[in-house]
Amino acid sequence: MKKNIFGILLLTLGAVLLLPSCGEDRSGEYYEKTQENQWIYTTMQEHYLWGDSLPSLERNQYFSTTSKFFSSLLHKGDKVSFFNDTISAGSYGLTFALMRDPLGVRPGKVYAMVLNAHAGSPAYNAGICRGTWITSLDGKALSTSSNAMLTSGDAVEIVTEYIDYDDETGEYFWANGDTLSMPASYDYPVNSVAHYSTINVRDRKVGYLVLDNMTGDGFIDNTQDILLGFSGADVTDVVLDLRYCNGGTLPNATSLASSFVPSTAFGTPFCSLVGKGEVVDTVYNYSAQVANLSDKNLYVILGSRTHGVAELLASSLNKTPGLSGVITLGAGTAGGGMMTAAIQAPYGFTINPVVSIMLDAASNEIPSTGIEADCVLDELANPFKVHPLGSEQEHIMYNTMYLIVNGMLPE
Repeated sequence: MKKNIFGILLLTLGAVLLLPSCGEDRSGEYYEKTQENQWIYTTMQEHYLWGDSLPSLERNQYFSTTSKFFSSLLHKGDKVSFFNDTISAGSYGLTFALMRDPLGVRPGKVYAMVLNAHAGSPAYNAGICRGTWITSLDGKALSTSSNAMLTSGDAVEIVTEYIDYDDETGEYFWANGDTLSMPASYDYPVNSVAHYSTINVRDRKVGYLVLDNMTGDGFIDNTQDILLGFSGADVTDVVLDLRYCNGGTLPNATSLASSFVPSTAFGTPFCSLVGKGEVVDTVYNYSAQVANLSDKNLYVILGSRTHGVAELLASSLNKTPGLSGVITLGAGTAGGGMMTAAIQAPYGFTINPVVSIMLDAASNEIPSTGIEADCVLDELANPFKVHPLGSEQEHIMYNTMYLIVNGMLPE
């Protein structure tokens, strides 16, 4: 009996001793399965503003999907960095606000009030415009979580309604609108200038410019031509509408801002960058432009979608010595004041980490909570009357014009 037990123990021990000789070096397999995330981590260390304080990770954490892995590395205060897959779903080109029935007739029903349909976009080509009320897509009712389905996707059938007024009863009511076919989302050409016009109001002549963004190689030439037109028309005031301006490039923003400052500001900072790598100690100075309207009163319209360099422009113009008469109107901006860089991975995706913080002309950061307007106005204060941008009856524009003429807002 003892002999059998000893034999069993010896056999077991032999098996244990033999195991190491059967092991395999699987480090190559580990690297192959995690190389994309290894690249992300190394690249973030080099370029990310907070790259020196990235969290230490366990080996198993590198098996996450690339987008989730990228997000796991972001600083808690970073609301700007983003990940881009190679497969772009494009966009419908809609800017909208989801809200419950403003008439209160059907309090549980949700509508999408269209605030902007970008030129050349699927929404624009379908005939959707500012003021359109969307009630359903492909027969599906909207909810307060319908942002994604209104942003991108396949071709859809959109049903609209509109708010009408009954002169006899003195009441507003919902009326049937149109059924529109919107093409599948795609990447449409960006048009920075959404609208511009010259408006006569009493003894004032106002130049009005709406920007969706500040991107593109032709931005400077285009905006300079428009501002020259304002100058040639002898405008007394300029209204720069940035409520939907979601960012752009610093050279473009610097050029635009330089057209509103006196020559004494040329050579002084419009902004500076604090960050890593190439952006360290980078300063963008005001400089002479083809058009200069520094002798005009400037009104800047802001909103919750005003972002990035658009916020920077508003902040810098308010703090540039020798520049007076700049008044901001609208809602508080998005906040952040950070700049990202697009870094292409050898695996087909792009990461866009924050690489710098933008400081305004007074070397101040843009507050994370955004910039508060001097005159707080809600463009949806009366959702029954959402007029096209450029209309003097549009809520914020009406108030701006009143301020220009009377020196105060209507009571």
